[in-house]
Amino acid sequence: MKVLNYILLTALFLLIGNSISSSVSLLCLLLLLGANLIVVKKGKITVPLYYYIALAIYLIFLTIGLFYGHRNPQIDIKFQLFGFLFYLFLLNKKDFKVLPFLFLINYIVLGIYILLYLGKFPNLWHTTVIGYQGRVYGPSIIPIVFISFYYLIKNKTFDLKLVLAFIVAIPSLLLTTNLMNIVIAGILLMLLVVDFKKLIQPKFILIILGIGLSSVLFFNSSYAPDLIKEKIPYLLDPFEYPSLKIRVNDLNAAFAREKFSTTEKIFGNGFGASTTIFRENLEAQSWSDFITFQEIDNGFYYLYHRGGFLLLSLFLLFHIFLLEKIKSIKSKIGFLSIVIITCLLSIHYFNNMFYLILPFLILEGNKNTRQIEQQI
Repeated sequence: MKVLNYILLTALFLLIGNSISSSVSLLCLLLLLGANLIVVKKGKITVPLYYYIALAIYLIFLTIGLFYGHRNPQIDIKFQLFGFLFYLFLLNKKDFKVLPFLFLINYIVLGIYILLYLGKFPNLWHTTVIGYQGRVYGPSIIPIVFISFYYLIKNKTFDLKLVLAFIVAIPSLLLTTNLMNIVIAGILLMLLVVDFKKLIQPKFILIILGIGLSSVLFFNSSYAPDLIKEKIPYLLDPFEYPSLKIRVNDLNAAFAREKFSTTEKIFGNGFGASTTIFRENLEAQSWSDFITFQEIDNGFYYLYHRGGFLLLSLFLLFHIFLLEKIKSIKSKIGFLSIVIITCLLSIHYFNNMFYLILPFLILEGNKNTRQIEQQI
């Protein structure tokens, strides 16, 4: 059963953002649940109260979406369906070893990126392999984020496995030049390795200066990818980052176009919605056109569009509750960093079911100490 779980979960992870039909993801989820809930647990399903509450809230806003009759609502709705099914698996498979699986996925992702870069693997995630200034398109690169958060919330010491995980993750991060995940991984790494009480000691100041100088020398050398070199200055002035400017412009365009009534501002347009904006290209006007998205790259607007201020407020309250459940300050900072940065720059938090590992670790991770110890 362990091997089957790993195969199905690996397939589910690699199917994220994939051109293969989403029905394959649904099939994998149903097989995963069928094998574990029916065959292993004989139908004895564990479902906590908060799962029912979340499902009830979702059905309310789904009903609103169905009332509005959105075009192609399944593009949006499938992600919530996948999320509920995936979390149901996590709830009923608490002996599932999360950390070893994340390590495995981390290695698989690197292997795929190497094969993509060498032209030995078909790109199922994009129409091309190599993009602007050598950027490589491929599967999601978030395993290192989840691995780091696991270490934080379990208060695990920085060990050889984590060192190897970062060594494996860095090539994928550099090949994709995804600044969002690079920044998040950097913050989590800092939280894991830095003892803030010792920072004022001379030896640690020298170490930090050494790392900083080495980083500057590397990113100014011929070994650093051109696209990374181009993005480094924006760490000091992020509001000048072109990709962020596009997201801000898209958000302004969405607000200008929506014209929500008071009722819509409170309750939104329901799940199944999409957003159409006019994106102007000042350098080539012929490329200016209306573009329709599942949603623009802003997770907070995603919630507002589907559930208005009501759903957005519920989301914030729930995450305040999650923060209260987290004991350590470092874990709180890490969790906040993941949620805020991801939601400001993407909607991955809502259309990638594996982000549900975060609330699962917070809410369920310490309920069975013996099983948790087996995962470490």
